[in-house]
Amino acid sequence: MSTEQAPDVWEERLSAEELERLVRRASNSVGRVCHSPGGLVMIVIRCETGDDVEIEAESLVGADISGRNLHRALLEGEVLTKANLSGTELRSAWLERANFEGATLKGASLTGTNASLANFARTDLRETVMRAGIFRNADFSEADLRGAKVEGADFREASFSGADLQCEGLERANLRGARANAATRWPGGFKPEDHGVEVMR
Repeated sequence: MSTEQAPDVWEERLSAEELERLVRRASNSVGRVCHSPGGLVMIVIRCETGDDVEIEAESLVGADISGRNLHRALLEGEVLTKANLSGTELRSAWLERANFEGATLKGASLTGTNASLANFARTDLRETVMRAGIFRNADFSEADLRGAKVEGADFREASFSGADLQCEGLERANLRGARANAATRWPGGFKPEDHGVEVMR
């Protein structure tokens, strides 16, 4: 009979902080509408940091969230169309499949965020910091990225039809498999095909 002991499946235990993070991500990323004692309608945006953010609105659609700290916010699949997120802190936020169509994110920080499959069509992303963010398969059709800082960002398979990509650090972003068209605007001297972009003329 072998004396070899079976591996202890409980050897690597989750820390209390890691367990809390998993529980928070498993719960609703955005708390449903609730009424404060003063009769105001509020929405609670969950953040992995534990610093949840209350927004005075019935919906995130068209909401004013400008200048708020949403570091590590959990916004997967949420609809924020036409919302104002100018100057908002969204570092390391979870934005997969979120819909920002027509929203304003001018000057916001999206550093290290995960926004795969998100919809940024017709979004104002001027001067936004997007360094090291993940935007795979995201839709940037007709979005305005002038002055955005995108070095190290992952734009693989993203759509840039009609977008203004006169941004900083585009030559150091990953654009393999991205799609653009004749209306897409590029920084001076930038050759999209050399970076793996498929341009439909």
